[in-house]
Amino acid sequence: MPIEPIKILQRVIDLMTSPRNTWYHIQEEREDGRNLILHYSAVLAAAYIALGFLGKIIFLPGFSFHFFYSLAALGIMVGALFLLGVLTNLLAPSFGTIRNEEAAFRLIAYTSTGIWVVGMLTVIPRLHPLAFVGGFVYTAILFYEGCQVVMGTPREKAWQFTLATMASWFLVVLVALWVVGQIVALVFAPNIMLVKFPRSP
Repeated sequence: MPIEPIKILQRVIDLMTSPRNTWYHIQEEREDGRNLILHYSAVLAAAYIALGFLGKIIFLPGFSFHFFYSLAALGIMVGALFLLGVLTNLLAPSFGTIRNEEAAFRLIAYTSTGIWVVGMLTVIPRLHPLAFVGGFVYTAILFYEGCQVVMGTPREKAWQFTLATMASWFLVVLVALWVVGQIVALVFAPNIMLVKFPRSP
């Protein structure tokens, strides 16, 4: 599946403006879920990371730190989608949903749209917390709508399924980014580390 910018943009617009109808279209499609992560989600993630990096080097010091942290963050964000695809499929029976790994990966790939689009506000560093939380909120809305259509989750179980998945997603990404931030800061910018490690006497 080649990268098609026009189709990606149209799918983003459709998911952000008419999510439920778009999920019904997605249900009828037969794209490979893992390929979607690489050819759809990763493209949007790269745009999100690039804008965030641009904002940081314009408004904040520490070019090397922000450059390597951004590269690591892109890997974490995309890698987390593969992990979440597996986890979503494993969690499915707990919420009255039949396991379907292909559907789970498609659900996660398109659900992540909210994070990438709202996250582009990070081009202004002070908006980063708002963009991070806002992105996850809209992503939760997309997952809630999508799991019912793509995976057949009962409506009464959809919010529970959504909250369990979003909590896992949020924690995985948050912890991984924090750890990587510490490592990159230790190498390139020890003066901005979030946690100061005591020096040996």
